Amino acid sequence: MKNNTDYQTESLDDLNDRYARALLPLTIAFGFLAVFGFFGNLIILLVFSLSRDYKRNNFKVFVLTLAVIDLVICLILIPAEMVKQRKYFEFGDVVTCKVKCFFNVFGASSSCLALLVISIDRFRKVVQPFKKQMTPAIAVKVLIVVACVFPILFAIPGTIMCGIKTTNMTNIHGGNTTIHLCETEDKYDKSIWRTIYKFTFIILLVGISVTYIVLYIFVMREAAKQMKAISVQRTHSSLETVFSTGNYFQNTICNDTPETNRKQIGINENTGSNMSVPILMNNGSPSNCTLQNGGSNHTGSIEQICNRYGRPKSTRHLPTKTIIWFILTIVFIVTYVTHNLLTLKVGEIVNMSPSEFTLFSFFFRIYFLNHVINPIVYALFVKRFRSSCRNVAPMLLLKLRQCCVR
Repeated sequence: MKNNTDYQTESLDDLNDRYARALLPLTIAFGFLAVFGFFGNLIILLVFSLSRDYKRNNFKVFVLTLAVIDLVICLILIPAEMVKQRKYFEFGDVVTCKVKCFFNVFGASSSCLALLVISIDRFRKVVQPFKKQMTPAIAVKVLIVVACVFPILFAIPGTIMCGIKTTNMTNIHGGNTTIHLCETEDKYDKSIWRTIYKFTFIILLVGISVTYIVLYIFVMREAAKQMKAISVQRTHSSLETVFSTGNYFQNTICNDTPETNRKQIGINENTGSNMSVPILMNNGSPSNCTLQNGGSNHTGSIEQICNRYGRPKSTRHLPTKTIIWFILTIVFIVTYVTHNLLTLKVGEIVNMSPSEFTLFSFFFRIYFLNHVINPIVYALFVKRFRSSCRNVAPMLLLKLRQCCVR
């Protein structure tokens, strides 16, 4: 007869397989993100490097920098996470664990600091256009230090403290099973250095995120002012065109109340010479007008006529580059803040059911979206990028032929 205690045990393999099955849809989804992100960022590198449509400027430097960072994450970090999900609770490979921990910190800090450099560049160009600007050569040097060297140095302490942690987890029978997690090693778990390192990372992320928001508020305000000024300028230009350039109609007759002042203005459509045509003005501003072009009369306010006949369209949209960097920055803030908030719940995963753990893992790694979304954003907002993507294959063939000829 079996002892009742036999029913209270679940082997580590069985426990791990049970959670791995629940995580399988998420693992497959991450695999899709890795493939899409790899090819998407590879296309970005090819298009912006080989196409003659993109001159060497800050935008090109920033795009290539983010593409390299995201390509590394899609090649190393996301596949490493997929491996971890298959053996989450029996992770015994210390080297793989440390590599994953390194790129976790490197990917977050590198993207964070690269976007900070981009937001500062946007601020200088839009809000302070007459001050000394960052050149492409300077941008490359700054990004090498800020988005490459510093993240590597910052990731080293986390990699040292990362390792295999052994603990107990409640199994399906309510008993305990010993598990092995890829997390902070036991000897560093309560260390003051671990606490300092963790909160330094969080403070930097929050501080830089606030800096993003403040800088882009100034950028948006200034861009809105510029759009309004351009709109007003074009409106005045259109009114002057109707009454001064002779591009539209031979005769202009504006009618208003008897109390208005009368002016004599006329334009010959073909020669541009002045003709004497009565225009009634209300305190110096045209009110209701009839524009005579041959046998045709066109009546309406000057605003309506200008809209109907040839007024240049005013700028109604923010600059494309500003929109692109703002979207990528917002995605970064939302995904990484979500990740860091959920780090406070990591200690509770030993008490989570498979479905709860799957949901937790999805939001905990939602920052992977930050590394695969760039191709989509460029395709949506940069028309030239869409057309260049169609020419990637011909460009590569041309480069290969040139290399063969040499």
